[in-house]
Formats: sequence, C-alpha cells, structure tokens
Amino acid sequence: MAAVMTKRERVERTMALQETDRVPIYDILLNDDAFEHFSGEKLPPIVPQASQRERGGAIGSEPDAGEVAEETQRSLERIVGKAINRFLDMTRSVGFGPMVEKDFTDELGFVIHQAPHEKTSWITQRPFDDDNGAAEFIKRWISKTRGETDDIRADPGAYRERYHRRFLEAQARIGDTVNLLAVQGVGLDEVRHRLGMEVFAYLESDQPGLISEFMEAYTQYNLAVCHAIADLTLSPLVLTYGDIACKGRLLHSPAYLRREFFPRLERLQDAWHEHGFKCLFHSDGYLMEVMDDLIESGIDGLNPIEVVAGMNLAEIKARYGRKLFLTGAIDMSQLLHRASPAQVREVCREAIRVAYPGYFIGSTTESDNSVKLENLVAMYEVAMEGV
Repeated sequence: MAAVMTKRERVERTMALQETDRVPIYDILLNDDAFEHFSGEKLPPIVPQASQRERGGAIGSEPDAGEVAEETQRSLERIVGKAINRFLDMTRSVGFGPMVEKDFTDELGFVIHQAPHEKTSWITQRPFDDDNGAAEFIKRWISKTRGETDDIRADPGAYRERYHRRFLEAQARIGDTVNLLAVQGVGLDEVRHRLGMEVFAYLESDQPGLISEFMEAYTQYNLAVCHAIADLTLSPLVLTYGDIACKGRLLHSPAYLRREFFPRLERLQDAWHEHGFKCLFHSDGYLMEVMDDLIESGIDGLNPIEVVAGMNLAEIKARYGRKLFLTGAIDMSQLLHRASPAQVREVCREAIRVAYPGYFIGSTTESDNSVKLENLVAMYEVAMEGV
C-alpha cells in the first residue's frame, strides 16, 4: 500500500491513472443527514425572515440569501464545509442548497421554484408564449452573453480577482478537499432547458442558425472565462459538461452532436489544456454510441457513468481505461436510495475491483436527500479500506 497521501496528491495520481493509498471519493454532497453525520453537528433550524421582500437572482445564485438570518447562513456554511471536508476528496459544489421554499423571478425573466428538501429548482413560467417569442428571447440572450464576454476580455484581471476571491472563500470552508475550478459547457443544456425540449426542437428545425449562434456566443463566453481565471495553484481540473443522453440512447442524433456540440467542446477543452488543466466531462445517460467522439474531443475523465441508463463500468474501463479516469457509477436513484448497506458495500468493492487505478468512487451525480445516510457511510467506509 502506498504511503498516506494528501487529497490533492490522491486526486492528481488518480487522474494520471496511477496507484494511490486508497480510492478517492468524488461527489456532490447535498444530504442533510450526511451534513450532520460527517460534521458532528446538528443543522440549525431555518426560519425565513418574513420581513424581507422577495429578491431575484440567477439559477444557482442562492436567491434566498438574506431571507434567513446571517448567523444561520454562516452556521450552515460552516457545517456543510466540515462535512464535505470529512467525506470527500474532490467536489464541484460547496453549499447547502436552497434554504427557503419559494418562487422568484431570475435575471432573464423566468419564474423559478426552489425546493429545499429536493435541493433543486425548476422553471414554472417562461417569459414567452410561443416560438416567435422564444426566438426573440434567444436573440436578447445572445446580445447579453456577447456583452458579458466583451466585459471579461476588456478587463480579465478584474474578473479573475472577483472569481478567485469567491473560489477561495468556498475553498476555505472545505479545507483540503479539491474543488474543481470551473464548470463549463457550450450552451446546449442551457438553451434546451430555458426553451423546453418541444420549443427547442421547433426552433432548431425552423431557425437552426439561431440556436447555433447562441451556442457559439456561450462558448466564446466560457473561453474568455477560462483564459481569465486559469490557475493550477487553485485546482488541477475543471468540469466540462453536456447532458446529451438519457436511458439507453442519445438525446440528439450523432450527426447533430458532431456538427454543433463536439467541435465546441473540443475548443473549450483545448483552452483548459493550454493552461495545464484536466477536463472531467459530465453527461448523464447512455453515451457508448459517441464515446469515441468524446475521446477525440479531448476529455480526460468521465462522469457519472449512469449504470441504470445502461453504462457499464467494467466495459468502459476495459475499452477506455488507458485514456480516461472514471468517476461515479454508484447508483443514487435505486442503490443508494433503497438498498441495504451490505449491498452498497458489495457494489462499491466490485467497482473498485474493476476500475482502479484511475477511479474516483461516488454517486451517479449527487448524494441528495433521496439517498440513505447509512448507504453513504457504507460507500465512505469502503473507500477508506485502502487498495
């Protein structure tokens, strides 16, 4: 067995497909029971301040901040940080999630419902009623995105300073757990989510150049961000993403992905590689039909290996294990949700057997309140057994 490593050493050796003292854990921790268990503290009661009026904000910007007492917020941040530090070697999300059940209107005019227990949010109303309205919205969004890109390129130092300050504040809460420096896509997920799949399909058919134009603007924005913030002293990798598949099949044809998605993904990953970063690619679903395309685009790792969608960890390791590090493959929708700890231990040990070295154990995307604490503990204990 190798000598005890730091988390960063363990992460970097795993990305390099080298042996480690134990298998590292990569996950997104959003489970209230786990926050308490791994921090050793009870979560404070979350009581909204009724006197605060509603405030807007972008998805993911915690628009409830300020509606819960600052002391409670600080306590939650501290407890969550302690739990993440105890449980994980690597993550890409540092936070409790939504604190208050509410609707709010974001900066793009969408009404969003956020749900604290589910740890997520969703669109309840869009700022357009038909395809023409959606097209006009996309045009405005393109203009906004281009303006933000121009601002970054005009003063990358200022953007870098702001970004690094927020990153280091989050890093301070989680100690030596490795936090991915950025999470970036090429706009496919964003435009599909904002429009809804039906309107997306109609616009792509009737005005295909419009969606392509947005994806290009979005990619250019993320390229500007990359060159502004890249700093290997902060983190050795980023997440690139595109949910391009579902159970058993792709969401888009291979021809569409090869025209609109993979070339932009490659440009984005080339930019990060230029700065010495590794790129962990995320997509749910069954990806085998385009795995060679993903390899050619320059991905360095694959997440989350959704086994209930048809992905097979042993097969992927056998076919691509000399080119990719792998993360996930411990199903959160059924196994971690309803199985026994003994069953979880069996699956985790088998995953390590077939995928190590070059494998981060973890759930198939996130460990939220749908999974059982005892099963997260079982996964953690298997990881701690060493190899």
